[in-house]
Amino acid sequence: MEVAFIGGAGTVGATAAYTLAVERPSVDVTLVDVEEDAAEGHGIGIRHARTLGSLPQFGDANDLGSVSAKPSSAAGLATADVAVVTASVPRPGSSAKRGGRLEFLDRNLELAESIAGTLREREPLPVIVVSNPMDRITQRIWRETGWDRDRFLGYSLSETGRTADRIASIRDVPAEDVYCPVGGEHGENVVPFFSRLTVDGEPTTLTEAEKRDVRDYVRDVPYDVIELRGAEETSRWVTGQGVVRLVCAVLDDGLDDPDHPIAASVPLDGEYGIEDACVSVPVEVGRTGVRRVIEWDLPEEELEGLRAAAESVAADPE
Repeated sequence: MEVAFIGGAGTVGATAAYTLAVERPSVDVTLVDVEEDAAEGHGIGIRHARTLGSLPQFGDANDLGSVSAKPSSAAGLATADVAVVTASVPRPGSSAKRGGRLEFLDRNLELAESIAGTLREREPLPVIVVSNPMDRITQRIWRETGWDRDRFLGYSLSETGRTADRIASIRDVPAEDVYCPVGGEHGENVVPFFSRLTVDGEPTTLTEAEKRDVRDYVRDVPYDVIELRGAEETSRWVTGQGVVRLVCAVLDDGLDDPDHPIAASVPLDGEYGIEDACVSVPVEVGRTGVRRVIEWDLPEEELEGLRAAAESVAADPE
């Protein structure tokens, strides 16, 4: 199987590609980027890391997949089984504050149209979109390709990791025991599904103050990371891990635990009362992308949050 990272020379693309390469050594990893030299340099380093981990002294991995760099063109995607879109314009200085993902909008929409044009030159494949503002970019690539909506998954799992971390801190429980998927917009209109929250498998409720605390934390913490690490940095570690979790769910034709579905940004067609907008909702993932959108019976507060997210995304100019 081959996974192509469109924008693989960038910080997020290279981090996710490295994470996949060392976690799934048999998968072919391709870095597709207009910066061909940078992509090749990252590819060499990733290949060496994968090789090192498989040496007799450290492991017993067999049948290592390839790691290569290819030009940003239809030829670069010709043999890919999954495409991961991480390409982005350089970070604007104004994007380092809360709400800053929208600062990428106009120029990344242009980039999205170019990527969609390249994708149209081949047969449809699952496309995982990471570029910000993610919901808008997913929506634009979907519309521009003309492919069926079930091919597209917008990445938003970082919010789920952040939410679990915050709830664990508030309730003094192990983070690995917290299940609370997060939907809505990858931004201000985030919707943690508190109605589905469990801790160690048991349904758990939060106070209204605790819910506000979690929402604010999830909205703020990416920008706290930027302030701490520098304007050129991103939350690449959680994103790299989350992207690989989503890629592997596609490659494996589903999750190991289907009773705990994940949320991803997908084009909706009436689910949750939303049409023609991409927001994160619970989904069942399969080998071709989205097997189905899962419609939970949500409380009105969470439904209103999803609809507000959809209105925000749909309000963007075409």
